[in-house]
Amino acid sequence: MNKNIPEIYDLIQELSWRFGNHGFNGECCGDLSLIEFMTLKKIDECKEITIQEIGNAINFTKSGASKIIDRLESKGYAIRADSPVDGRLCCVLTTEKGRETLSGIVKQYTLNLNNILREIEPQEVDQIRESLTILVDALQRYKEG
Repeated sequence: MNKNIPEIYDLIQELSWRFGNHGFNGECCGDLSLIEFMTLKKIDECKEITIQEIGNAINFTKSGASKIIDRLESKGYAIRADSPVDGRLCCVLTTEKGRETLSGIVKQYTLNLNNILREIEPQEVDQIRESLTILVDALQRYKEG
């Protein structure tokens, strides 16, 4: 095992804490839990996605994904609808309220991160982005493989 792995693991945990429900200054995603936020984000990115596909994307069962979607629907952020391509399929769509909420959350986190990183040299910020991209790609390949 690479000697850096335990430290990388600790750093990932710290990042997860800082960007998770704890958020910046104890704030995260309005009235959304982190998993609700990530699910809504995935729904919005895909435009037309089934409950099964959402479950796969967030690494939950279809039943677990359905419960998260129930909560998003009750908050007015998402709706279930018949697929315009195949009426036998149920898709989940983001509502206007959901899109506005996502946009606001992303904007706030982006501003916070900009403030945090503004003292760091631009090339170091580029290195952070490249390193995180490599890590996320590796995680996705591991999940798929």
